[in-house]
Amino acid sequence: MSNKNLEKNVNVTSCTAQSGDCSPAPKAERVFRIPRADIYQNGDNVELELDMPGVCKENVQISLEGNVLTLTGRVSETPSEWSLIHCENLQRDYQRAFELGSDVDLENIKATMNAGVLRVTLPKAATAKPRKIEVTA
Repeated sequence: MSNKNLEKNVNVTSCTAQSGDCSPAPKAERVFRIPRADIYQNGDNVELELDMPGVCKENVQISLEGNVLTLTGRVSETPSEWSLIHCENLQRDYQRAFELGSDVDLENIKATMNAGVLRVTLPKAATAKPRKIEVTA
């Protein structure tokens, strides 16, 4: 699986957040921020790292539908008794979707969350790994 293939096939859904808009989203409308992502090759794996500040592992949802991997993170809500005086951070949930190639082992995708960074490990499928073929007489 090539990094270019992953980067080229990024689909983002339901993103209507505006930069600098700190007001809460209407309850009926789901508004997402696009988390920044880095993609690394690590041996037989591709690693996705997504920045989701304010999100803990309990608020992360990862779904795989067909070959589309969707990552969603819910930001912890500000206590209701607090009132916003000044805002430089969007209080929006995060969502990003990646279309995965056929060379990803979809059954063995793993994810960890640490300090607001979601790391998703996409292992290469056995059929996509190079192998030696013995020549017989």
